[in-house]
Amino acid sequence: MQPDSVLPTDVEASRRRFLQLAGATGAAGIAGCFGGDDDGNPTREKITGDEPMTDRTFTAPTSVLPDDMQWNAANDSNYPDRPGFVVFDQLVYFRATTGEFVEGALADWEVGDDTATLTLQDGLTWHNGDDATAEDLVRKLHISLYDNHPIGNFTSVENVTAAGDKTVEVGLEADVSEPIFLNSIQNMELDMPGEQYDDILAEMESDSESTALADYAPEEPIGTGPFKFDQTGEQELVTTKFEDYHWADNVNFAEYRFRFIDGNETAWQAIRGGTVDALHNIFTTPDIMASFPNHVVEMQQPANWGLSIAFDHEHKHFGQREVRKAIAHAIDREIVAENSAGGGDAKSPVETPTGIVGNFDDSANDWLDSPDAFEDYSGQDTDRAAELLESAGFTKESGTWVDEDGDTLTFEFKVPAGWNEWVDAAITLNQHLQDFGIETNLITRDGGVYFGQDLYGDTGFDAAGFWWSDGWTYPYHTLNWNLNSWDAQNVYNYPESVDVPPKGQPDAETETVELAPEIEELVGMDPQGDAARQKIQELAWVFNYDLPQLPIQEKVDQGFISTKNFKVVEDSDPDASVKYATTYLPRVGKLVAKAEE
Repeated sequence: MQPDSVLPTDVEASRRRFLQLAGATGAAGIAGCFGGDDDGNPTREKITGDEPMTDRTFTAPTSVLPDDMQWNAANDSNYPDRPGFVVFDQLVYFRATTGEFVEGALADWEVGDDTATLTLQDGLTWHNGDDATAEDLVRKLHISLYDNHPIGNFTSVENVTAAGDKTVEVGLEADVSEPIFLNSIQNMELDMPGEQYDDILAEMESDSESTALADYAPEEPIGTGPFKFDQTGEQELVTTKFEDYHWADNVNFAEYRFRFIDGNETAWQAIRGGTVDALHNIFTTPDIMASFPNHVVEMQQPANWGLSIAFDHEHKHFGQREVRKAIAHAIDREIVAENSAGGGDAKSPVETPTGIVGNFDDSANDWLDSPDAFEDYSGQDTDRAAELLESAGFTKESGTWVDEDGDTLTFEFKVPAGWNEWVDAAITLNQHLQDFGIETNLITRDGGVYFGQDLYGDTGFDAAGFWWSDGWTYPYHTLNWNLNSWDAQNVYNYPESVDVPPKGQPDAETETVELAPEIEELVGMDPQGDAARQKIQELAWVFNYDLPQLPIQEKVDQGFISTKNFKVVEDSDPDASVKYATTYLPRVGKLVAKAEE
């Protein structure tokens, strides 16, 4: 257990987590209307529950060439995450719209004061025919702990043991509430069978510096999910229904194929032409949606994250709170959100940044007893921005802000070139800042360079597009992500303690807040209790006052499913909010094939 930090995320885990959130083709999420019946409503048939088994094939995209795929998620190179979602089962799944955890590979769980007890599904079977047992879950957890998974802040290898054929006990070394514990394991898949990973575990046990896990690249997976690996070709991966899957009766189509698709234009053409039945998660503007056939329906899902500006806190200017706040007031987020959405409505401006998600329906403010006490950044308040810069010693000369040394307030703003919505947002906010007198230069970077060198390498940045939430709804996670994570301390160099005035008193004397202990205290609190609510508000105040990052907008994820040969529930169904509709709904009988004619 690391004593000085709660849930520190190592660099590779951070990057893997975000790329899973963002999707294969980049950040996504545009709402809008497209093809449908005579009234403009997309066509959709009801699921009856007695649809017969069919020989149909469901086809969706993959961004990894099938012949290049390797099946170890801990190895970043050519791991196919979307196919992985149907080949492997997650331990638990999360309904974003209701805040509920639901069964996956785990049938049951109980998080007590000293022990978390995890119970696997009866009938859970590996694709090679072996029963999945507690020893398989122990292996997964042990490897994850050696790989610096955040669960290591609650337990250690010696405290994770089998307590029966299907039950694992996790001895807890720190107080942790059930939602926080479950969120910490939610993205884990049961994907490490002994046949492939026993030797990896043995090497990690004997050598703490071993790279065996990161280097391992199995050509074929042994999975636990509803579809098993069959074959790969140059352009397609074929997976077939696993008849011994514990929920096999819910699956009524024979194959799930993944076709290699490179880029948004190709993906849109594929759904138009019917060569795929779905797009998992893709940036699409309303005019593009209008070109889709009537039988293509949109599936929106809460993303619980969005674009932010990460500033280098060790920078001469951006390390100054007044500069960060001035930049926040100089940007009109509503216009940025509208422009980056291409006229759609699936971007919500973050007008009162608190590090809490819920900006579409103002549910973020439900956590605050007095929302008006927090600084509001809605609209564009250039007078307030000027006041802040002047208080920090800046003056405006020939229309440009300069500091006391005569140095111009200027920065390069880096974003990944292929992420259209981020580029569009950056163009707008850059214009707002330039109009205000801050010199900015938009730099678009190749994705590999952006993630490899700018964010997580030695090149660094003045300011860069980032993400102000790690995708969870409970405020602990986003507050920890922004104030206390590995990324906070190493990507944008946020300090471990900050000086802020008491909550609701911006003009009072400041007090030093040590961030890790404050966040660690929240971990063990009853998430619905008054103490947790007060602690969340105190940390939200730190975020709002100091702006570790500058949230710009929150988004929804957007996918598409063809109903020509398949039926799918409305996206208002709680199960449709589990990521992703295209890979989760077949498990529960809510994405099914129509009877063959």
